[in-house]
Amino acid sequence: RGLEQRKGASGVAIAMSPRTGEILGMVSLPAYDNNAFARGISISQYAALIEDPTRPLVNHAISGLYPPGSTFKIIPAAGALEEGVISLNTTVYDPGIIWLPNQFFPNDPSLAQPFYCWIHKYGHGHGNVNVTAALTVSCDVFFYVVAGGYQNQRGLGEPLLAYYARQFGLGEPTGIDLPAENPGLVPDSRWKRINLAEPWLTGDTYNMAIGQGFVLATPLQMLNAFAAVANGGYLYQPQVVRQIVDASGNVVRDLQPRLIRQLPISAENLEIVRRGLYGAVHWPNGTAFRANLPGLEVAGKTGTAEFPGERDKDGHLPTHAWFVAFAPYQDPEIAVVVFVEGGGEGSETAVPIAAEILKAYFEPTTP
Repeated sequence: RGLEQRKGASGVAIAMSPRTGEILGMVSLPAYDNNAFARGISISQYAALIEDPTRPLVNHAISGLYPPGSTFKIIPAAGALEEGVISLNTTVYDPGIIWLPNQFFPNDPSLAQPFYCWIHKYGHGHGNVNVTAALTVSCDVFFYVVAGGYQNQRGLGEPLLAYYARQFGLGEPTGIDLPAENPGLVPDSRWKRINLAEPWLTGDTYNMAIGQGFVLATPLQMLNAFAAVANGGYLYQPQVVRQIVDASGNVVRDLQPRLIRQLPISAENLEIVRRGLYGAVHWPNGTAFRANLPGLEVAGKTGTAEFPGERDKDGHLPTHAWFVAFAPYQDPEIAVVVFVEGGGEGSETAVPIAAEILKAYFEPTTP
């Protein structure tokens, strides 16, 4: 329904247990009829699937690569807290737009590059925000400054931003027991020099900080990163198979959680990030307020990620819609990601879909 409303080309929904890495459900759309292959698919039918621009043969949940948009912001938030770049009390002033001086001609204001917060289109910025508020309202300027530095505020910097992105599981396969998983891309200065023959600029760090630029991830990778935030810092290998039984029905093997790594983030700093995700759903100005369900404490982060395509009448690029969430907040038992390709705003498209999934899961206890 979400795809139909937004005329999206493809979409993904995944639910998993943040306690174990168990996949509770996974949907990749558009799909295809498996029976066609069992019966013996014709050359013309196969050609139609291969040539379909929506790529129904691709499992977009584990193989589709997309800019993660603002869902990525948990990474610079956690990294900057852990490295002491910021604390809970650090505030950044967001006027709606900041001008980054040219690295080679810093004294020439005509060469400065503008970097906008999404709220700038309303004629203002977010004002002074700390890290929890920045996650709640998805303040782009806060993460530009915290990741790349600006004026008197030092930033996390490209090497550490890439390091923490990899620690959260980006840039490598999760190891899920399904074929053709894509490792994604965590760019850095070495990658850019080898692939583009260009130096890494502060603007690249700014773009990466809000999940744009060169960084690419699968929906499963972003879900797994949020699951680690939900469970206190444990990055598990996602698993589809819960149990193997023999012909007599005897259990041969039960699912056992497989720990990839423990995040190098303190419990205190993870809790600060979690509070920002809680605010995104529960604060009146939070970007995910549509996931505020009666009787259930949900935390999550929206994402609206630009991608190359035809610009609209106002000159804006098309966007993918993201939302990643977990619940209940105090003791999470489910984490969910919803991604709609070309779906527009994450808050408008992905959040309501995830809310329906969560309501269905918790129906016995949610009014």
